[in-house]
Amino acid sequence: MVSLLTGCGRKSESVPPGAYAYVSYDSSGTALVKGWFNFATTDSTALNGEWHFDAIGNAERIGPQTGDGKLVGGISGGKVWMELNPSVRNNNLQLNGTLDTGRITGQWTWMSYDGIRNQGTFEGVKK
Repeated sequence: MVSLLTGCGRKSESVPPGAYAYVSYDSSGTALVKGWFNFATTDSTALNGEWHFDAIGNAERIGPQTGDGKLVGGISGGKVWMELNPSVRNNNLQLNGTLDTGRITGQWTWMSYDGIRNQGTFEGVKK
């Protein structure tokens, strides 16, 4: 599966064609963050791309999943993982999910040296 990298507009409300509309949720199912991401495979298993996310309301304990950034990750057998802050080990956010016909669903995890700080679920729907 290959997605083309698209424009870099800051407006997370307008999802570019070919990007994934993103929403993350806490453990009770309340939406925390929205925006979009895209990626391209760099070989058969590695991927890289960009993300543009905004908090919904006064969401707390969401980690570094707001703003803009580059992502790296991998894909194998329909499983996808992405790191939103790949050069930062003490404050990183990882997405682990399953890719199924234009939709990625799974778990987000905010990690630090002390371990998991928070986690929840996410969904990405290709536009």
